Amino acid sequence: MPRVNLSQAKAQLNALIEAAEKGEQIVIMRGPRPTVTPLRVTESDIDPHPEISLGALSDFEAEIQSERAAGQLSHLGQSESEAISALNAL
Repeated sequence: MPRVNLSQAKAQLNALIEAAEKGEQIVIMRGPRPTVTPLRVTESDIDPHPEISLGALSDFEAEIQSERAAGQLSHLGQSESEAISALNAL
């Protein structure tokens, strides 16, 4: 497994990316320590679901509760099967 220092990695970035795309494992060193290794990724490796902040989730939950209290939303049940039954009844 080839090892390159950070300066070499900066100078040879395109070549390192091409090697990683071919499956070659390269270790980039920071001083005497191994630090990172570039990895080949595909679209399926990338998480298509963005992270949602806890604040946004809390706001969403409050909005749901408010609409439910106003009679604008019905309760779908506590389990998956209850929710499916409720949705099928709509």
